[in-house]
Amino acid sequence: MQRNNKELVLWHEFDGPGDTSIEVLEGICKLYTERFGIQVTPQVMNITELIAGLNRIKDTCQGPQLAMVPADMSSYVGNGLYSEVPGGLFADVLTEGALSTMQVNGVQYGVPVLRGNHLVVYYNTEIYASPPTTWDIFEEAAEQLSAQDIVPIGADLQQGYWFIPFLSAFGGWPVEAGKPNLATSEMKQALHFIRNKMDQGVLTSLDGSNGLLEQFIDGKVGAIICGEWIYNHLDKHMKHKLGVCQLPIIAGRQSLSMSSSIGLIYPNHSLASEERDNILSFTRFMLSEECQSMWAFHVQRIPAHEKVQNHLAASAVPNKKKILSLLDHARPMPNDSFMIHIWEALSAGLTELPMSNPEQALQKIDLTIQKSLSAFQSQ
Repeated sequence: MQRNNKELVLWHEFDGPGDTSIEVLEGICKLYTERFGIQVTPQVMNITELIAGLNRIKDTCQGPQLAMVPADMSSYVGNGLYSEVPGGLFADVLTEGALSTMQVNGVQYGVPVLRGNHLVVYYNTEIYASPPTTWDIFEEAAEQLSAQDIVPIGADLQQGYWFIPFLSAFGGWPVEAGKPNLATSEMKQALHFIRNKMDQGVLTSLDGSNGLLEQFIDGKVGAIICGEWIYNHLDKHMKHKLGVCQLPIIAGRQSLSMSSSIGLIYPNHSLASEERDNILSFTRFMLSEECQSMWAFHVQRIPAHEKVQNHLAASAVPNKKKILSLLDHARPMPNDSFMIHIWEALSAGLTELPMSNPEQALQKIDLTIQKSLSAFQSQ
């Protein structure tokens, strides 16, 4: 097909060597370019650059036609100048539940491409003979494992998303009655718990993009809390040594992960531009059974297209089946516009925690959210 001079630029994050999804994204862009004669160029960056770039658009009026982002980044709608997605446009391939993950205040600002984004426990079957579904198992194994220089369990506890299972295990949740809910006794208990367990050597905090995965693959950490998105990487490197189970029960209560989606948003009012038809055509291509199957079977992600997701579930190996089933045990991520401030506050507190104590970390969380909300409300 003859190519015209149109180009669509798509921003996307790259989360280190474990992020095998980039292979499929680049393949889909290439396929669309070849078939439709419209150049689709993925521009890949780390998540910090992506967030900064989207938040600059209001000032610069410069940005891509599309970006593929985690659902909570729908809430950057004001700074990113996102186009609203016309109602019902993709209702033939996406359920209302899927679409709702990228709505802010009831308005559709994105189109889900992948589902899941939930945390699970990955464990080394040569270290844990059966699934470590309760925290007691990590405690009981600690002495024997530490003698072998193995930490029972790891997570990226500088990141608020990884902290949610611990908060939920103590009965907390970051949003209550449509408002941030951070300076609570449940938050304090969760902060005390992870600080104590790190001090005791039962729990280690490592960078989720690199260190956590490397140490787990090398057998230096017996189990990790990490996202479904990393399964393909771990499966390739660990094969039969990899097990998957639900997040642990802590002090008698089931810890819960959030779930969400990853999808396309349309910055800088791109759906009001002359490229609108091409942008929507590319979006529909991304949601085709062909492309959704590429995500499902090439890099083992969870497609948003329900028919393809059901096909994946029917043919999946036990570990992947477990990951899919655990999506039903996760709680949808709130998509209120203030979620960006909740993540900022949690990050500030979790950074403070190893350097001081849980009380000061809680104070840091409270001060950060109050300051952020005050600035947000005065805009």
